[in-house]
Amino acid sequence: MPIFRSGEAPPPWCELGGFEILDLKEGAVVDQARRGPAERLLVTFGTIQLALPESTLILKENQFLDVANEAWRLRACSAKVQLVRLFGRWGRDVGGCGIFRVAEQEKPVNSGDPVSYEKRTSVDSHYHDCDEYWVILEGRGTVVIGDRHMKVTSGECVPIGMGHHHDMPLAPEAVKAVFFETTLERQKRVGHLWAHTHGAAQPAVERI
Repeated sequence: MPIFRSGEAPPPWCELGGFEILDLKEGAVVDQARRGPAERLLVTFGTIQLALPESTLILKENQFLDVANEAWRLRACSAKVQLVRLFGRWGRDVGGCGIFRVAEQEKPVNSGDPVSYEKRTSVDSHYHDCDEYWVILEGRGTVVIGDRHMKVTSGECVPIGMGHHHDMPLAPEAVKAVFFETTLERQKRVGHLWAHTHGAAQPAVERI
């Protein structure tokens, strides 16, 4: 099972070396030190002040920054703040990053590739020209990668290899999660790719 939590080692093929979910209260100050060749901070709730040696800046929900410094300081600027720290060894050309939400619906729509399993959400079955990582912040659901069905819950990270179809067809408790697409490869197409539009997927067989 490829799912891992903060502090656990991801599968060897992963460009994401690890992640951390930080929950802070207003006025809290946290010093951070570099953990990998590449570092990204994504705010998932509230407002944070990021203090670098040469400047400071404000980040709000769904904003992110790649940090090149060896150390920095975080200050919570709202009553509740949450951010996700991502670190690893991805390249210069990367895909998307942000927050997504999934909830079950009475009449879900799948605009992606057709599936044979039960679907209660409108997440589309798709693949990418890059690896992708889902960090579950709230709720629980079922993730499908290829023919594998895995139950996920808050605090877990799901690594998804390039070219592998993936989906979240079930979410009995509404999910809030982070998505992070790392180094673009092959044709370097961005966004969701579907066999019916972009051609057959070519799953990276070593990334499962």
